[in-house]
Amino acid sequence: MLNSAVSILLKRPRGTIPVSIILLTLIVGCGRGQGPPPARSVHNPALNVTVSDLPPEWDIQANSGDRLELRPAGEERTGLVTITVGPEEQGINLVAAIESHRAEIESMNGGRYSGAQELSGPLGAAFYSRGRYETDGGPVEDTRIYALHPTASRLLILDYTYPAADDSSVRVGELIELFALVE
Repeated sequence: MLNSAVSILLKRPRGTIPVSIILLTLIVGCGRGQGPPPARSVHNPALNVTVSDLPPEWDIQANSGDRLELRPAGEERTGLVTITVGPEEQGINLVAAIESHRAEIESMNGGRYSGAQELSGPLGAAFYSRGRYETDGGPVEDTRIYALHPTASRLLILDYTYPAADDSSVRVGELIELFALVE
């Protein structure tokens, strides 16, 4: 095959490029495509938390001190996920954390608590809790996931605030998907 390609090249008129060379270049070039982007991870040493395989739909907004913040990528969607941890303590009560979130939502301007639901994931039992309230910029929804920290006796909190909409199931799903990546 190589001999026939060389003989075609030697017999071609000067100043022309054989179609076979063009095709070969395209085939070889296409075979070395970009492929999927490499997996991103973000680690926060103060929180001792890693979000592994961060999807490209998320940008890292901040990662310093005891705060890790992620934003939806692109300009068409807004919102902020803040990952924090509570102090070291024994006997963490996830239900009490939910009740605290409920009281916080109900104390805000136009606050309406939407409820909570238990989750089961890589970190064990967890809960998500959701509510909405009014701001000068319009209605905001706040969805939180409360779980036990993966390496310490601390409360792990993923808090997602975003403009309220008629259907928040996509946003809740996004937060649950992020939670599944926390180590």
